[in-house]
Amino acid sequence: MSKNQLSDDQLLKMITGNETERDEAMRYIFHSQEWQNMIKYYVLQHKGNEQDGEDAFQETMILFDRNLRLGVFKGQSSLKTYFMAIAKWHWLGQLRKKHPQQEFSVQQHETQEESVEVQLINSEKKNFLTKALEQIGERCKNILELYKLHYSMQEIADQFAFSSADMAKKEAYRCRMKLRDFFENNPEWLNRVK
Repeated sequence: MSKNQLSDDQLLKMITGNETERDEAMRYIFHSQEWQNMIKYYVLQHKGNEQDGEDAFQETMILFDRNLRLGVFKGQSSLKTYFMAIAKWHWLGQLRKKHPQQEFSVQQHETQEESVEVQLINSEKKNFLTKALEQIGERCKNILELYKLHYSMQEIADQFAFSSADMAKKEAYRCRMKLRDFFENNPEWLNRVK
């Protein structure tokens, strides 16, 4: 892959293109210090730590990739701006989960109690997600479950005897890509967990 900057048009074409091009585009973003740093800086400025920033960056990559391929992106901003917007909304959601007693919002919204129907739907989605995780192998399932429980990459490395936190991070990323591919190849599953 070239070290040159890729234009938005090039990135969009690659991500929505064949698997080889998409992987190359995602590697380009994954290894871009500029893209990583803008997310990490935002998270650090908004009640997060370095690990939260890395996690938010990886989650944003997955959402960004999916949204571009599904045509959600309408070209009303640069890809970097769109990537940042996804990261902000993702991080806002994480803050709400971590601190449910506090309100974190771009605009003030009144909190509403979830209805019984919503709770049942969420429970069903969780069950389908657990079943989907079982499809990608026990090791990946366990890694992603620890990741979702906010274990640090060092803790995951220790648990699975990886040589370093970086190796655990790479394995978690590989498992997330494996889960993404499972959903791509089984859209009926994705519809059940959306």
